[in-house]
Amino acid sequence: MEQFNLIGKNARVYGTIGNFNTIGEQAKIEEKSQIGNCCNIGAGVHIGNYITIGNNATIEADIPDGCTIGNNVTIKAGVLLGKNNIIHDNCVLRGNTLIGDNNEFLPGCIIGFWPKDIGDHHYEGALKIGDNNFFGENTIINVGEKTTKGDATIIGDGIYSMDKVTINHNDRIAVNNEIPDSPRAFTTIISSGVSLAGHVEVGKGANLGMQMVAHQFSKIGAGAMIGMNANITKNVPPFAKVIGTKVVGYNKRPLAENLEFGTYEDEYLELVGYMLETACKAENTEDAIEKLNQYKGLGQWYDKALAVIVEFLESEQNGRKLMKLRK
Repeated sequence: MEQFNLIGKNARVYGTIGNFNTIGEQAKIEEKSQIGNCCNIGAGVHIGNYITIGNNATIEADIPDGCTIGNNVTIKAGVLLGKNNIIHDNCVLRGNTLIGDNNEFLPGCIIGFWPKDIGDHHYEGALKIGDNNFFGENTIINVGEKTTKGDATIIGDGIYSMDKVTINHNDRIAVNNEIPDSPRAFTTIISSGVSLAGHVEVGKGANLGMQMVAHQFSKIGAGAMIGMNANITKNVPPFAKVIGTKVVGYNKRPLAENLEFGTYEDEYLELVGYMLETACKAENTEDAIEKLNQYKGLGQWYDKALAVIVEFLESEQNGRKLMKLRK
């Protein structure tokens, strides 16, 4: 039963609501949804079916079917939310932010605030987050700022990001560098405490270790594995394994699982390691690509791995050199 609620003009409340709520004019709450106490639902907001909203939430954007919204959550106007998202307690979502389906944000996430730099904050770009992602407690993801390359921070699909991660303006995570026709999609892992400065690119299937930091404009290739506390100031090629500031080998796991080489110890798997070593030892990008031609035509899986490495080398490197192999 509705008690002590302020219902705006032409608002339609079919679902179950608690006490001391404010429902704005022309808002609509569908029948199969439930809202707690002391919530503020903005004017014209549509709350779909099978939605649960906790207490003290402020909702200024539409909530599509199947979403769960925790206590003390704020979702500001401008956020476009997909279906079946879970937003835990004390999260704030704002800005020109597009979020896909089936994402989960653990408590305290701050999503869509302005770029963190010393410049003019009057311009705010966009934030685009894909589907099936997981973000740990107190994650920060900022919208982009206007540049010649665009104005968006872009997060792809299938990312597992742990707690206290910072993803800054204009970063691109798991957007490119996918292996064509891979039997399984890469899972990109961002461990606790990782901090990515602005304009950082991380390829699909990369595994970023705890407390890793990346300098702005750095690029980390697909399938790379970065050790904890690493300091990334140069570009990391695909499939590289990094400790500290050096490449120390190659990451077998995404190769074995996604390229179907078979066992991790398969001697043929090491050929991709030779490709990586060739790229790291080259004097420049052109030299690296020329030397990598020797690996063409050795088989479809080798060709796919080679294509990812060459694509990475051919892409704009933002003025940063390739990280070298440790002797």
